[in-house]
This record gives sequence, structure tokens and C-alpha cells, in this order.
Amino acid sequence: MSSDSDTPRFEFPGPNSTQKILIVDDKKDNLVALRRVLSVLDAEVVEATTGNEALVATLDHHFAVAILDVGMPGMSGFELAEHLRGDKKTRVIPVVFLTASYDDEQHMFKGYEAGGVDYIMKPYAPEALLGKVRVFLEMDRYRRELQRHRDHLETLVTERTATLEKRIKELRCLYSVSR
Repeated sequence: MSSDSDTPRFEFPGPNSTQKILIVDDKKDNLVALRRVLSVLDAEVVEATTGNEALVATLDHHFAVAILDVGMPGMSGFELAEHLRGDKKTRVIPVVFLTASYDDEQHMFKGYEAGGVDYIMKPYAPEALLGKVRVFLEMDRYRRELQRHRDHLETLVTERTATLEKRIKELRCLYSVSR
């Protein structure tokens, strides 16, 4: 069964596999603090200090959510988000920007234009961030379950199509013999 070309077709992790959160910041202290906040969640946290490291991490991992610093040397968080949006495998990852430097509306709108689903200023309320991340983890669980059901239905359709094709051949043979 063919799928729409805009729909990402790759293997989602199984429904019982550990969910992963990507955190990207060029400052190690920020990564440590963010990891500490996220440690209460039942998810693996994968760190990257550059946009390129983050992109490499997406080659080996499926992320339920990505939390990106905006102002990083080399590749900004905005540029990283645009790269994530441009790839079929990563376009479904919700991107949350977390920044201390860019608190104006212009940067906030730029974040949303780059594909962000939220833009949070530091200092932030840890419980508010956790609440948002929990929602994205739940959405990822639903997406995985939906993909599992879709795969199962596609398998059933393929099996039943093969059975029907076999039966049609048998009927054609019977029809040709009876003539």
C-alpha cells in the first residue's frame, strides 16, 4: 500500500521502547541544569553542544521532543530547527526554543517561523517546562501507537490481497477448464 509522499515513512521505535528528548545548548552548565529538570521524566535525555552534533544524533535516535538554545555559535537554534523541518524523519519532532538572550517578539516569531512549537524565556519555571514536555511525550506515544496500528492494517491488507489474488487465479483456472 503506497503512502502519501509528505508522510514520513520510517520505523518508529516500538511502543515500549524508551522515549528520547534531545537537548541542545553550547553551554554545558545549561545542559546540566536542563538534564536535572528533565530527570524526573521516564525518558532518555540526549545532549548536543552544537547543531551539527544534534543532526548527527537524529541519525541514530527517534526523538519525542527537541529543546534548543537559540544563540549558538556556528548553527543557531533557528537554523537547526529549519534543518529538522526539512528532513522527512525529523520534521515531526516538536521543537521548543529555550533562550536567555532573545526575548523580543521578532526573535520569538522567527522561532515559530523556523518550526518551533514553543518559545520559552530563561529563567523559566521548571514545572511549566515539564508540563509541556510531558504533553509532547504523550503525543509521541500516540503517534507510535497510531503507526503500529497503521502498519498492522497495511499488513492485513497485503495478506488479504494476496489471498484474493490466489483465489481469483483458482477461479480463472476452474472457469477455463469448465469451458
